[in-house]
Amino acid sequence: MGYVYADIPDTVRTKRYVPLARHLWNINKNLGYEIILKMIDACPSYIYPELKERLDETIQTAKEIIDGKVKDPLKMITYTLFPPVISIRGDLGQGAMKLLFGESLDTTFVTLNDYNNEIFFILNGHSEDGIPVDWWVAGPDDELLQRRHIKLGFKIKEIPIKTTNLTQAGFKLIDVLKDVRNERAPQWATSSYLIGMVYGTGMANILAERSNWEALANIWDGVRPDVYGLPDFWFAFIPWPTLLKTLTFMSRRDFTLRMGGLTTGSQFAIQSIEETGENWLKNNFPEIWDVSFVKQMQEGIPMPYHTIDCKLPDTKKKETYRDTLFEWKYPDRNFLKLEEIGVTLEEAVRGIFLDIDHEFKGRPDASKIISMGTGLKMKVIH
Repeated sequence: MGYVYADIPDTVRTKRYVPLARHLWNINKNLGYEIILKMIDACPSYIYPELKERLDETIQTAKEIIDGKVKDPLKMITYTLFPPVISIRGDLGQGAMKLLFGESLDTTFVTLNDYNNEIFFILNGHSEDGIPVDWWVAGPDDELLQRRHIKLGFKIKEIPIKTTNLTQAGFKLIDVLKDVRNERAPQWATSSYLIGMVYGTGMANILAERSNWEALANIWDGVRPDVYGLPDFWFAFIPWPTLLKTLTFMSRRDFTLRMGGLTTGSQFAIQSIEETGENWLKNNFPEIWDVSFVKQMQEGIPMPYHTIDCKLPDTKKKETYRDTLFEWKYPDRNFLKLEEIGVTLEEAVRGIFLDIDHEFKGRPDASKIISMGTGLKMKVIH
């Protein structure tokens, strides 16, 4: 059975963003929007163990790189702490994070349910001198989300419902969550503090993305609603770090080029998914695993040159939605296939780092593999 855009209820806050979420749209049209709603309702059961696996690895990797215990950090891919969905080369992590976010920072990522606009998950991360050092989470059943804004009387989880946009909600949340940060980690009470507001669909779409370049470009899509004629951010920092905000004012192409250079030296990574997340999806939503991960890699992964010259649907035109004109127009469809580089699906989902940049338009082979695996599980190939 096929599904259409009109099947998605108009009450879904981010319905108009669907053309920007190619992986979620693929799920929608093949499996229906209701399965995404079910996944959002079910995901708190795995968010903590999944994040624990990723963030503990990120922090331990950064520590061993700084201590000089990693022999080839320039051949290693790990994840950033802000946000924990972007690949970064081991030797670039500290400098990039310090440049973008400063010396000492807490960022609290606040995830909203697209279907009722309530907050259902909070992740706080702390970095010192560009190095990730600590994190904590609060899920939908955590009493923290029941805490009330001292002046307005709203529960934390209700603040986005009671405000007009993500920016206003973010500043109201700072009133409450900055105090929470100070209670939990008083040693960092004078550190800079940001709120990262993100809708669940935005987070899920990037988590499904296997290309680090596509993930970076999709961040630009979410923070430039003005370009797409959309009413609000899909995700945003509040307040914005100055340099990062400046970068977002570039074109999609230039932003992706700058961020690709900053995070991986312009090299290409097939992003990993942890065993916790893989097993949870296979056991609970095997059809989503098949559509979002297996078929994506079987059909091929866009290389950097595909990403920077891709044209997205024109979301300012009514006919785009009326006629479901949601196709992403790449320069060509000669995407990277796993068999070309001689790796299996099982190997690819643990992460592959490749000597391929935005100028490479040839056919890749196994000689392009720099390393396999993510973080301290990395195995250098070339």
